Amino acid sequence: MAGSNVETFYEDLLWKTRREGSAQSLVVSTNQSEALDAGRRAAVRDRVDHLIRDVDGTLLCQNSYRDLPNRY
Repeated sequence: MAGSNVETFYEDLLWKTRREGSAQSLVVSTNQSEALDAGRRAAVRDRVDHLIRDVDGTLLCQNSYRDLPNRY
């Protein structure tokens, strides 16, 4: 689902990162930093937004990587 935003959230005592609209997680971890880093890397690679949610599901932050310059 390239082009879909990436979200990092807390569910079932674990931090998860997935593409919006997908049931499958890219990363599942007990470590919040690990899930956040994976989400940021996926968003940068695909040039989409990274949505970061708090434990209660509220949106804490939305970082956009859509306008990054080409690396080539």
